[in-house]
Amino acid sequence: MDGVAVQPTLADNTRTTIEADLTRDTSADDSVHAHLKCFNSFEALECIDLEGEAALINNFKGILYMARHAIAGLSSDERKMWPDNSYDYLFGSDDQISGQEHNIIHGVGYMKHITRHISSVHIPIVVQPATIDDEIPDSVFGEMADYAHAIWTCQSTRLFVPVLLIHGVQLSLVVFTRDKWRRVDFGSLAYTDNQPNANAFNILFHAICTLLYFLSLPPQKFGHFCDVSRCIWGKYEFVHRRELANLDQNSVLVDVNINDNSTDSSINIYSSNRIKRTVNMRGRFAHVFRVEKNGRDFILKLAWAPVDQLPESAVYDALKAANIPNIPLIFDSGIIIENSFGYRVEYLLIEDCGISLTKYLLTQSHWDMKWMSDNAAKPMSQIVECIYNAWNAGILHRDISASNILVKGGHIRIIDWGSATLLENSSIDIDAIETKWLFKKETDKYNKYKPDSAGTSLYKSIPVLIGATQRSIVDDIESALYVVLESVFKTRPDNLKVEPIALRLESEQSLAFVRGCCLSDVDYYRQAFGIPYCSERFAWLLDTFREYLFVRNGEYIGSKLAMQPFFERTVEIQQLERILDLIDER
Repeated sequence: MDGVAVQPTLADNTRTTIEADLTRDTSADDSVHAHLKCFNSFEALECIDLEGEAALINNFKGILYMARHAIAGLSSDERKMWPDNSYDYLFGSDDQISGQEHNIIHGVGYMKHITRHISSVHIPIVVQPATIDDEIPDSVFGEMADYAHAIWTCQSTRLFVPVLLIHGVQLSLVVFTRDKWRRVDFGSLAYTDNQPNANAFNILFHAICTLLYFLSLPPQKFGHFCDVSRCIWGKYEFVHRRELANLDQNSVLVDVNINDNSTDSSINIYSSNRIKRTVNMRGRFAHVFRVEKNGRDFILKLAWAPVDQLPESAVYDALKAANIPNIPLIFDSGIIIENSFGYRVEYLLIEDCGISLTKYLLTQSHWDMKWMSDNAAKPMSQIVECIYNAWNAGILHRDISASNILVKGGHIRIIDWGSATLLENSSIDIDAIETKWLFKKETDKYNKYKPDSAGTSLYKSIPVLIGATQRSIVDDIESALYVVLESVFKTRPDNLKVEPIALRLESEQSLAFVRGCCLSDVDYYRQAFGIPYCSERFAWLLDTFREYLFVRNGEYIGSKLAMQPFFERTVEIQQLERILDLIDER
């Protein structure tokens, strides 16, 4: 497995002492050999009224007891060669883990945690009666992946999730990273006969040593970006590394500590304050929390992204340097992990940017479609203006969606610039950003032969839905149009809220075709998005942007966009600037 050692280094004298202790011929009830003899084989386990998973997990627990018993019998000097075990076997069938929808019954957990909760699980254990020599069956792999996903969702400090697989009397470790998985076979956890030879002992000894090695690694060395052995939730400190600081600024590299006592720089992070977001097992994602620091409310974002993508913190630096309005204030940010299995981990402390556009519209008046739509005109113009200003500075957002458009004090905030890219004609000092944020600018380029799939499906432009390989400001503005249309539709009372055809996502290809058809009719398209009537100002705004997006030289091009992924839609920047001027005049 790349990046993870699997064999502990043991001094010869330590190995000899342990070997002697494990194999000496004695009838003492408390000797390691006598204890181990109960677990010589699967048949022996069944003889003591255990079978299947129960027999195997009992064998595993016995092995842990045996190994700890042997180590405890060493002299103080010899014991120093065996690292302390940081974990314990926590869960049994009578004490199932709480706080989860999955049926995780067995696991290795943190000794110092008080509650037996999913946040306490370091390594879940999956048990299968039959030995798995080659490919892991889908049902078993699916169970392990479900466990890994549950832990990714709960534990916001994870870099990867290890899962112990007990299959027959064999032990394996399966590690789930963000988009890959790796398997390491430890070996056998039982002798195959009652009179084991030296080779059988060596196999068992190797498996035990390897298991103990992994159980000796602290969380920050195996699975997490900080030490969570005492608790997962609590008072976190994000400390910039001073030794790497320049004269005029701290390093962007950050160490994370969890403290028992609050300090001026600590941030309280609890599961109850997490903002619900989908956590996928592949690609970029983030844990987002509402937090308090020094009596002020903030949003804390812990973000995972491939190392070949631009750091989100670097994008905010570029936006700030270009004086782009309608973006959130960033109070602190940094990189926690530069590269873990191809992913970077960064954190951002952001202002609370308010509420969704739909909630904002609902606060403006009693429900009336004309009033709601009229109140949506100003946010629509602010969104487009922000996208335009960022484009002028050489930055393309690429994930305009309802969750990324918020309203605070009547003003739009476009958030989550983690998918953004810097354009080749950017006026930004990319070299300075590259140096500061530790990335290589040549990696953040489009592959012009692969689809640009970034974004949220319901709000993607028609070309992106069908796999277009290039993207521009026009695609972000089209996404903004769908966000506003959906937000106005969602203000309708539930008894009138029938899902409109142009907001019905069955597949990306079908949605592109439906929208291509609906938008062709200038008199009908608003109804297709669930807005049968609206204010005159809002109707003018929608019609104006519909023409900008889908009409070229007097011809409707929406059908071509829906069927031809390589069709090139021109930007028409002068037309867009005239529209923005007209909006200001109105």
